Amino acid sequence: MRNKLLPTLLLCFLTSLVLAQTEVSERKVHFGLIGGSHVFGETFSYEKIKTVKGVALGLDLSYKFSPEKSGLSFHVQPNWSNYIRTNRENNTSYDYKIQSINIPLLLRYTFLTGKIRPFVEARLNFRSRISFDIDINGTICRYEPAMCFPGREKIDMHSQTSQDRVGVLAGMGVEFDIWKISIPLSIRLNEGIGTYKMKHQYEDHYYYDDIKTRNIQITTGITF
Repeated sequence: MRNKLLPTLLLCFLTSLVLAQTEVSERKVHFGLIGGSHVFGETFSYEKIKTVKGVALGLDLSYKFSPEKSGLSFHVQPNWSNYIRTNRENNTSYDYKIQSINIPLLLRYTFLTGKIRPFVEARLNFRSRISFDIDINGTICRYEPAMCFPGREKIDMHSQTSQDRVGVLAGMGVEFDIWKISIPLSIRLNEGIGTYKMKHQYEDHYYYDDIKTRNIQITTGITF
C-alpha cells in the first residue's frame, strides 16, 4: 500500500506544481500604479531645454501578447500631470504652470525573462489641458496706458490659447521583480505634435505663440 501511495502523492504534487506555474506564466492582464517627475522641459519651441518641476500620477492597465515575461505588451496609462518651468529676464521671473489629463496608448517590448528585464517603449498620448497660468513676479507692464511698475501678476492662459491634444512618447527602462510585484523604472521623452498659440492677437496686448509641449520624465510604478 505504501509503495502505491508514495508515487501517487508525488504525481499529484508534480501536477499541482506544473498547473500553478502554467497559471502564473499565462496571466496576460495586469494592473498597476505609476508616478513620475518632469526633470527637463520647454515651454516654447525656440527655448533651450532646461530643468523644470512637476509630477505625473496615474494607473497602468496592461496586456501581454505573450505568456512569457519578455515580448510585446500594450499599456493604457491614464494620468494627471502638472508642469512648472521658470524663466527669468531683467529681474523678472515667469512661472509657466500647466496641468493636464493624459491618456497614453503605449507599446512596450521587454527583453529577457529573468528578474531584471530591460525594455523600450513608444506611444501616442491624448492630452486635455485643464489649466495654464503664468505667474509674473518683478516688473509688470501695461499697454494702455503704457507703464511699468514692480509687482506680481497671474495670467490665466487656459481660455486664451488653443490646445495640443496629441503627442508622442519614446522611452527606455528596466523592470525588476520584488516578491510578487514588478517595478518598472524608465526615462521618457514626451513630445507634443506641433505647437499652439493664443486664439487672438491685439496690438495693445501681450501675445504668446509657438507654445510647445516637450519634457523629459523619469517614471516608476508598481505592477500587480
